[in-house]
Amino acid sequence: MAIYKKTEKGMNELLAPTPSIDARLVSVLILVDGVRDSAEVNRLAQEVDLPVDALEILFHGGFIDRKFKGSAAPAEIKTPTPADPVAPEKATSTSRLEKFNALYSYLVEETKALLGLRGFIYQLRIERATTLLELKALIDPIGKAIEKKHGFEIARNFMRESERLAVAAIAGRDI
Repeated sequence: MAIYKKTEKGMNELLAPTPSIDARLVSVLILVDGVRDSAEVNRLAQEVDLPVDALEILFHGGFIDRKFKGSAAPAEIKTPTPADPVAPEKATSTSRLEKFNALYSYLVEETKALLGLRGFIYQLRIERATTLLELKALIDPIGKAIEKKHGFEIARNFMRESERLAVAAIAGRDI
């Protein structure tokens, strides 16, 4: 089972005012989140009568790509040599990107787990968020929806962890 992630082309397709591909393929593209494996995406797609070959079409069209589980692929691993200078700016931007991805993943997973299908619109908004501030702006409305469905305690825990991840990402360091 392969796990797929959206490519830049796939993200641009979701952000486009009028998609260039069939709406049913866009629906499957939304289901691709870098966490679900292909079997789960296909199962969800079949439940709502979406094309069974949609992942293959999206893959060959360049909208999605395979995501490696665990560490990077062996070809991508590069060990630094003493001659390689360490650039603090790149380390900082990589760190911020990792923290952005941590917040993004947390919001997607918790929204999916706590709100289910009711959280689908929020998942779309999370997918479209391109900055930390856009992600941070989604925390409050998602928290209110969680409070409405599950109560204050669960919503408070969600809000606390989301805010911690957001502040860590904006500050560029662990908090």
